[in-house]
Amino acid sequence: MRPEALALGAGGFIWIIFGSIAGIFPRHTAAMWRLWLAVALSFVLVDVVIKPFVHRARPFEALPEITLLDARPTSPSFPSGHAAMAIAGALAGTQLMPGAAVVLWPIAALVCASRTYLGVHWPSDVLAGALLGLFTAWFVLGRLKLRYNP
Repeated sequence: MRPEALALGAGGFIWIIFGSIAGIFPRHTAAMWRLWLAVALSFVLVDVVIKPFVHRARPFEALPEITLLDARPTSPSFPSGHAAMAIAGALAGTQLMPGAAVVLWPIAALVCASRTYLGVHWPSDVLAGALLGLFTAWFVLGRLKLRYNP
């Protein structure tokens, strides 16, 4: 597996492109915005809210015998932003176009698995990111309701 092939997962690129192409059709425009919002919210929660407070070393930093196969990230390890955006994008994209699930979920799984394979995340980073992406997409899609009762 070449690292260049995995760059599609960077910054939610593949999900933004998928949503943009599907959003060309007027019946998918609202769903495109939800997909973009799910991916963006996952990114913000991981990189702006959680990572600054959890300073977990990446595998290649903690275990010098790990050969890094990708660019050396400078942010903390926990949780995986790639995994969060991949799962959020796959779930929101499946809601946008249900028939695309057979393509979107394997791509999301590949992005998630690649983070550990490349030596940039611990498996628990990927699991936490995936769960965060799942809940973020559920929230954006209106399937997860947060209730506040004062």
